[in-house]
Amino acid sequence: MKKYEKIILDSRTPDEYVDNSLKSKLTPAEKAALARVWMQQTGFTKEDILHARNRHPYWKKKKMEGADERTQRRLAMHDYTKGKTVVWDQKKLQEFLELNKKDASGRYMHKDWELAQKFGTTIPSIQYMRRKYKKVRDLLGPKARKEKIIEYMGYSEIVLSNGGPEKRR
Repeated sequence: MKKYEKIILDSRTPDEYVDNSLKSKLTPAEKAALARVWMQQTGFTKEDILHARNRHPYWKKKKMEGADERTQRRLAMHDYTKGKTVVWDQKKLQEFLELNKKDASGRYMHKDWELAQKFGTTIPSIQYMRRKYKKVRDLLGPKARKEKIIEYMGYSEIVLSNGGPEKRR
C-alpha cells in the first residue's frame, strides 16, 4: 500500500478525507477506488464527501473560476428586450403574479429566463420583480387583495423597503 493510500484511508471525517485526497499524488482512478473503500470502512456517503468538498477552500476557488464570464454569457443569452424598455402595466403585473407561483417544494414553477422571455425583459428584471413581490407580501400580509398587491407592485423597491406609500406621507 502506498503512503498516500494509507493517509487517505486513515481519514476520520469527510473534511479530512477531501484534504488528504487533494494532497496525494494519486490518479483520479486510484482516488475513486479509495473513496469506495473509505466509505465502506467509515459509513460516510458520497453526499458527505461532496458536502465537504464544496466547503473546501481549494474547490470553492476552483468552482468560482470563470463565474463572472459565465454570468455575463447567461445574462446576454437571456436578454429578450430587443433594445426596448418594458413597462410593467397592470395587465403585465397581473400576468406576472399568475406565473410567479411556487410548487409544493417551494421552487418557482417558471424559471427566471422563462419569465424574461415571456415578458420581453431580462433575468435581473424578473429577479427585481420577484424581490418586489416578496416585499409587497411582507408589507400587506398573506390575505391581501390582488388589486392592492398590483397597486403596490407599481411602487419602487425603495418605497417598499421604507414601509410602503403610506409611510411616505
